[in-house]
Order: sequence, then structure tokens, then C-alpha cells
Amino acid sequence: MVLDERKKLILEAIIKDYVETAEPVGSRSIVRKHQLGVSPATVRNEMADLEEMGFLEQPHTSAGRIPSQLGFRYYVDCMMEKEELAENEKELLHRVLSDRINDIFEVIRRTGVTLSQFTRYASFVISGPIKVAEIKSVQLVRMQKGTALVVLVTSSGVILHKLIDTPESIQAHDLEKISAFFTRGLAGVKLGELSRTSLKSLRDELLSQRRAIDRVLEAIDELLQASDEEKVLISGAINMLNEPEFRNPDKLKTVLGILEENSLFKKVLNDPGPQEVRIKIGRENEVEEIQELSLVFTSYEINGQEMGKIGLIGPVRMQYWRAAGLVESFRDVVEDVIRKLMM
Repeated sequence: MVLDERKKLILEAIIKDYVETAEPVGSRSIVRKHQLGVSPATVRNEMADLEEMGFLEQPHTSAGRIPSQLGFRYYVDCMMEKEELAENEKELLHRVLSDRINDIFEVIRRTGVTLSQFTRYASFVISGPIKVAEIKSVQLVRMQKGTALVVLVTSSGVILHKLIDTPESIQAHDLEKISAFFTRGLAGVKLGELSRTSLKSLRDELLSQRRAIDRVLEAIDELLQASDEEKVLISGAINMLNEPEFRNPDKLKTVLGILEENSLFKKVLNDPGPQEVRIKIGRENEVEEIQELSLVFTSYEINGQEMGKIGLIGPVRMQYWRAAGLVESFRDVVEDVIRKLMM
């Protein structure tokens, strides 16, 4: 369905005013604020047409109109221009996300917090499996008699560790030899390429200190499985308190509960897709619990492999033009920061 230019201008005016005020928008307000060069009566007629077409709704208590979800979708698909960050803002963002950081997960955490601070919405960052990171070293650190810490250091700055039991008779120099052996055997191997078969072949090469070796191999296997899990970080959930839609305590409690249920976001966002910014408005979300919210998100990639997703969560009455521009800019900076970390 194609709207003529005047209807587009009126729909855009209503969307912008409604997003700003959360109040129904009347024809006189549109004429006064937007200088469209037409009378309130003409605007009322156009609004009636837009309502009949399904782009506007009229709350029963008001003479004004609000955009429907179809209206928001038409605006996003056919009219919206993303609000890009200025170059100086991008430079500032790059500094914030890279200053004194040497760990991918810290980049992810800071990304979520900063994205939420840039908006009035909650943010989410999903970090996928870190399969592209290479092992730099395997270290065994004696903790106390009968225990040691297995530490995997990766090229991404991520350090994985697990406490294991060891024979009480094992000495620090034995742990150093075992560390050197595993580092020689595993350095340069990508986490995604390391299999249980390759771990078994390492064990077969070093049968002395067999019990300690078995413990180390089990620990490495468990660490690799943990690194293969998606992690969801939600930031700025408190921002929902500022939205009129969620001032009802029961509704706010429901929304905050949804934000804590990571599996819901994995269901909505697990579809592999192009890297461009995607927008899911209200009932377009397949999961019923999220159908009063909108999501603006994209994937971030390293060397052509998807590493995770980054996005914003807000009410259907959302600044889609700003949210889309921010998410796109954050993605570009996050990819650049992570790429440099892995060099």
C-alpha cells in the first residue's frame, strides 16, 4: 500500500509527536507544530483516511489519534531515515569501548551499558560462542596441596579457568612441564576446532602423570563447552520506569520479568539473517510475552562469522530512527574493537 505525500507527512508528524509525548495527537496540534500548509479540517480528513487504512487508532477516551503497529511498520519500512552518530560521537564511543580493555566479554558488558545510556531504553547484547579465538597458552597454577587451577589464555583476551584435583604428590615443576606440554600441543588452535579426539591424542602422548593429565583434559573439555554457550547481557532495565506504558506496577513487573528471562530473547533472536539492522514491532515478535515491546537489533561479526547480537528493547512507541542508527554505529565500533583485540 502506497501513501501520498500529504498522508506520509501527517503520519510522520503523528508518530514523532506520539513518541515524544505518549499522548494522542489531534489535528490542531499537527497544524500548529508542523506547518503543513493545510487546515485542521483537511488534516482531520486525512487522519480519518489513515485510520480506515489501519495506520492510526483512536483511543476511546480521546479525540486524537495514535499510530497503530501497522503505522509504525509502514514508517520504518517506507519513510524512516536512520539518525546517524556524528563522527566525533563515534570517536568518543570507540574510546569508551576500548579504553583499558583486553577481554571480549568486557567489551560486550561495556557495550550494553553504554548503549542503554545513549537512549532511554534497555539494551541487550548476546555474545555467541568464541570459536574464532585461538588458544595462546595453557597454564596450571598450584593452589594448595591436591588442587590446581587450569587456565586457558586465548587470543581474544578471554581467560577461561577451572579448579581441579591433582595427586597430592605432584610438584610445581611437574605442573610447569604439563603446562608447557599442553601449550605446545594447543597453541594456535581455534576453540571451535578443538575436539575431544584431539584432546585424547594429547593424553596418549603423555602417559606419565596420567591422573593429573586426565584432570586437566576434563577441565579443558568443560571449559570449551562453557565457551560454546551464548550469554545474554541486559542493561538499563530501570529505564522502563520512565515509559508511561509501564507505570502500572503489574505491567512493569511483567516487563522486568521478561528482561530477566534470557531464553525468551534467544527464541526471538535466534534466526540467522543479514547483518543490517532489523526491527520487530510489538506483535511481530513470535514470543507472546514480548508482544508489548519492540526490538531493534543487528548481528556483529568477526572474519565473516557471527559472534552475537546487539540491540535495544523499548515500548512500541519507540524512537526507531534513533535506535536503528545507534545500533548500527555500535555494531561497527564493537567489531573494530574486538578485531583489534584478537590481533
